[in-house]
Amino acid sequence: MLGVRRADAGGEGARLGITASRRVGGAVERNRVKRLVREWFRNAKAMLPGDLEIVVIAKSATAELDQAQASRELSRLVEDVAR
Repeated sequence: MLGVRRADAGGEGARLGITASRRVGGAVERNRVKRLVREWFRNAKAMLPGDLEIVVIAKSATAELDQAQASRELSRLVEDVAR
């Protein structure tokens, strides 16, 4: 699940929030998912509008994604929601 909204106070750039509950898996799986999301954000931050706040709530199927799949899915969701 992904939430994207325009920030009221701007100027500091796009921001990211991530949550992964135990439903995603053990600590190793949860941390891996968070690393995937952070890596995508690091690569995409220059292309994102500066007033976006992105909140990612990882679901159980997220643990099975690889970096390319996660990047494609997150980019697609942000493009759809940020319009």
